[in-house]
Amino acid sequence: MPHHNLHLPQGTEAFFLEEAYVHRKLVRAFEDLCELWAYLPVQTPVYDFYELYRGLNDRRRESSTYRLVDRAGDLLVLRSDITLFLARQMGLVLEPADLPVRVYYGDTILRHEDVHDISRNEFFQVGAELIGATGPDADAEIVMLLFDALDQWGATDVVVHIGHRALLSEHDHRDRLAPAVAHRDWPTVRKVLREEGLPEDRCDVLVELYRFIGSPDELTRLTSGRPDLGSGVRDAIDHLLYLTSEFAALGYADRVRIDLSEVGSQAYHSGIVFQAYAPDTSDAIASGGRYDGLLGHFGFDAPSVGFSVMLRRLQSRQAQDAGYPASSVHRLPEGDFRKRYAETRRRRAEMKERAP
Repeated sequence: MPHHNLHLPQGTEAFFLEEAYVHRKLVRAFEDLCELWAYLPVQTPVYDFYELYRGLNDRRRESSTYRLVDRAGDLLVLRSDITLFLARQMGLVLEPADLPVRVYYGDTILRHEDVHDISRNEFFQVGAELIGATGPDADAEIVMLLFDALDQWGATDVVVHIGHRALLSEHDHRDRLAPAVAHRDWPTVRKVLREEGLPEDRCDVLVELYRFIGSPDELTRLTSGRPDLGSGVRDAIDHLLYLTSEFAALGYADRVRIDLSEVGSQAYHSGIVFQAYAPDTSDAIASGGRYDGLLGHFGFDAPSVGFSVMLRRLQSRQAQDAGYPASSVHRLPEGDFRKRYAETRRRRAEMKERAP
């Protein structure tokens, strides 16, 4: 008698019926919004050569990637991070004259996750990238696109925490400082800074800075008249203050926190970094930032900023909401094919009348 395994392999998932309906509605709403912002769709391959991405993932992500050997003996890696695969593909097809380029995506990622921690499992991402543009206006555009997407999905209680990678770039030569700051592990932060050769008073200044979460006014009061911050740190703070002033002018002051412990989850982050949090979730719903050197790693040097949304986390919230109820799907009359046919034609005519 054949054995039927009722479990899907770790690293994948499936959606059915009402759950699939909510999922597709979320994706379609995002696609329509991105096209309003003049972003074009892209599709990345499911797998690529492993050596191209060696060293670009952090240790945790590296340990969760699936690798396989193809029939020619080459080591391949399955797509576990769309940003990396997108950077590689864009490097192959873009020319300097094409820039700037705005793209969006929505696709499955494949990676091994702890079966006992279902809340963290994430196997579908949507996101957007602005390639070939730099400066605060480009950063503001990508964050505002994220705000628009959250609003479109009805996630108006989600708050974006924004920081800057440059705050620790001078002191993280062995990539140990970023995870300690991100986890707000201040004893380890101090230990790393001391091992980098910083005096105790400089450690005090930086730890006070990294601990900051608050409003632009509060950050201004903390950092004004502080020559001990250094020019690189001052430039990063000024950049954040400009961005948050732009968001406030557009009505999003209450949806942004300056959070200097947000330093990016990947070594390739180079400028602003941000994560979006909902009141009822412990993990970020969306994350993003600037990674100006990433495309250059693949041979096409162009600045880039973008974000990805962890759709499963958003969808689990949406399922408890009335945002996309499956009950709103139109029902066709049962039992008579001709009546169902006539009803579909009537609805098609209505759609044509409503179309712009």
